[in-house]
Amino acid sequence: MIDTQLNPWRGRIVLLTLVHVVGTIGYTSVMTMAPVIRADLDLNATQVGSFMSAFYLALILGAIPAGVLADRLGVALSLTLASFLMAAGAVMFAAISSYVPAVLATFTMGLGYALVNPATAKGVLNWFKPKHRATAMGIKQMGVPMGGLVAAGFGAMVVFMPWRVALWIAATASVVIGLIWWRLIQRRTIGGGELRATLRELKSVMTNGNLMKLNLASVSFNAGQQSFITYLTLFLRDVAGASQPFAALCVGFSQITGAAGRIFWAFFSDRFADGRRKGVVVGIMTTAAALVFVFTAASPSWHLAVLAILALALGGTMLAYAALLHTICAEALKQSLAGAAIGSNLFATSLGGMFGPIIFGLIVDHAGGYRAAWTATGILVLAGAMLVAFGFKEDKSVRES
Repeated sequence: MIDTQLNPWRGRIVLLTLVHVVGTIGYTSVMTMAPVIRADLDLNATQVGSFMSAFYLALILGAIPAGVLADRLGVALSLTLASFLMAAGAVMFAAISSYVPAVLATFTMGLGYALVNPATAKGVLNWFKPKHRATAMGIKQMGVPMGGLVAAGFGAMVVFMPWRVALWIAATASVVIGLIWWRLIQRRTIGGGELRATLRELKSVMTNGNLMKLNLASVSFNAGQQSFITYLTLFLRDVAGASQPFAALCVGFSQITGAAGRIFWAFFSDRFADGRRKGVVVGIMTTAAALVFVFTAASPSWHLAVLAILALALGGTMLAYAALLHTICAEALKQSLAGAAIGSNLFATSLGGMFGPIIFGLIVDHAGGYRAAWTATGILVLAGAMLVAFGFKEDKSVRES
């Protein structure tokens, strides 16, 4: 819990957004600086992809416990723990000199980030009215592409700045945010009765068939999103012959359109779609799949501006769905279960984030290169959109209650 006097549209939303910013800077910097890190540590594409897979393995293991913690410990304590864990992972990566410790470092970052989405989503549901929730969720989720933009800047600057400096900066920022949340904690305890109630609530979440369909679609969406984030820099360098600064800036600008898209699509669903968010998500991800299919035709003969425009468009779709999806997920069950519902969705999302990049890397290394990898990604994202369209049922009465 935090100070009830904080204005939700100023103090609260800023703090929720900033924890996403600092959390994203750490692990995304690893991806934007991947060509330099790959050369420094003598890695292949599959090993680079495994960094993101380790991050998502930690999210998988921590997702459901994190959702329960958000419901029971409150927002501030959960985000304090998250910030300090993410800082520890960034420090570890800054100090590595070989592959295995690097994997352990990204795993530690993932353990911290596992707490971020359930706790921040719980904050939005606690502090904002239903008619404003998607917009608030979009604003705080904007912290993800904002952090990605900073990480892209590090990717561009790495040609004259040691890549380890970026991780030290990320660690410092995370510690600062953690200390701010620590100051806002109102302590509470958990008794045996609450623990039993938690287990009952967790069972009701995990046996909700409608939510499970949404979670299954989330696997495919995040597999596509994280493959795009992980390999865009390498793809532009290897296939299009782009420079490292240009490739990193494409990632950065896609994060900008992703940030704008998260707010736009969330606001659109609140204001113009009467809170019916399902159709908006389906439209966003169907468009993203179509844009991914265009990537399959890319070649060195393409003008770099065309690829940059495609990256921007994918940012506004592939990187822009999360706020709406989290809102749908949190509103699918009663408010007291919001943290656990988001935790279950994070578990599913993390499966996609874990396996998507490493499978993409395996396809690139052993089964046909980037064209085959982008094709598989487009098919997967489209399948997820169809599952939401024809399998998930949106219940307005549950949302408003």
